[in-house]
Amino acid sequence: MNINIEALTQVINDWDPVGLLAGGAPENEYSIEVRAIAQKSTSCKSETDLAILIYRVFNDKMGVKLNQLVCLKQAFKIIEYGK
Repeated sequence: MNINIEALTQVINDWDPVGLLAGGAPENEYSIEVRAIAQKSTSCKSETDLAILIYRVFNDKMGVKLNQLVCLKQAFKIIEYGK
């Protein structure tokens, strides 16, 4: 699956899963996570795979356990936005 990096960045920033942007963090706060998701997304075959990847990246990089259904919703947004 090819992920549009701009779509990925926009959806993650709009979602602000950890609330850092709302707290005044810079716009590139999630750039490490976005890059990791983009790099690993080539192995994703579905939105479900992408949702699991998003969950794992945020867990590994930031130590947060996001709601998996919310991750799935964001995965659908990323795919739709990138079309």
